[in-house]
Amino acid sequence: MTSYNFDAQCAIVFLVINQIPDLPVLAINSVLQNSNSPIYIGTIRDVDRENLPKNSRISFIDLSSEASALGISTNKGSYESFEKDEFFSLVQLKWALFRKVSKVSDVDFLIYNDIDVFWLRPVLHDLVDAFSASPEVQMMIQHFTWVPGKPQLCMGFVAFRFGAYFEQLISRASQLHSQMLTINPRSGDDDVITELYRQEGFPIEMQLLPQTTFPVGNLLNLFSKRDEFAGLEPFRPYIFHANFVVGLKKKLLIIKIAYRLHGIPFNSVKWSRRMSLNFYAFGHRIIFMARKIAKSLLK
Repeated sequence: MTSYNFDAQCAIVFLVINQIPDLPVLAINSVLQNSNSPIYIGTIRDVDRENLPKNSRISFIDLSSEASALGISTNKGSYESFEKDEFFSLVQLKWALFRKVSKVSDVDFLIYNDIDVFWLRPVLHDLVDAFSASPEVQMMIQHFTWVPGKPQLCMGFVAFRFGAYFEQLISRASQLHSQMLTINPRSGDDDVITELYRQEGFPIEMQLLPQTTFPVGNLLNLFSKRDEFAGLEPFRPYIFHANFVVGLKKKLLIIKIAYRLHGIPFNSVKWSRRMSLNFYAFGHRIIFMARKIAKSLLK
């Protein structure tokens, strides 16, 4: 069985487009704190790099030419949420980013991490053990499948093994994404990778990560320390993904809940001045809203 130093052999990749307050900083810092791997951040404007963490392990990938080729405007400077059609066009750049990182990095693996995915503890050692034990596996990905036989994959957190399969998969995903957007302008990367997974008949090369330890946002109960029945303790998640809520403010609120439930001190997190003032001025309202959001997610 091959043994890897996954920190040295893996690149962690982010896509940061437009000036998004707080989220990218929190996500990138969580990776810096829980790994020693190089980090590559794809951007389309120099201004998008402002206020991001400064670290020798961080390199930037310019995607401005790829954005222009796809007809994506580089002039907008505000956060595009899941509510807008523009969001789905922007995420096409993930495929170009993966290609560029594979060319410039001297590593064997790539982990893509959305800016609303936060590492709660080191994850790389166990991922490399899984890759090492299963040489046929080329990709490990989050999912939110509810119905057997109808998988729903999630590109928020995904690990790839570089090689021929990776190159073919990214090429097919890029082409399919472009085709799907002409039919439905709200076709996202989750839809694309799910369609490819179904077309290939759920191949062994594409492995689904366990939902208990790589949960999506509506599994917030996994973070609770409250025992409904003594001795039945959930597994400790590696990450928290703040999807299933729309809008920057709601994402930040649910992140704060997840950190608190996981026992991670939140007073050390550096917020933008705007968000800090909002939390101070509307503290009681925030607690009320956060509980309401959590309850709605768990219905």
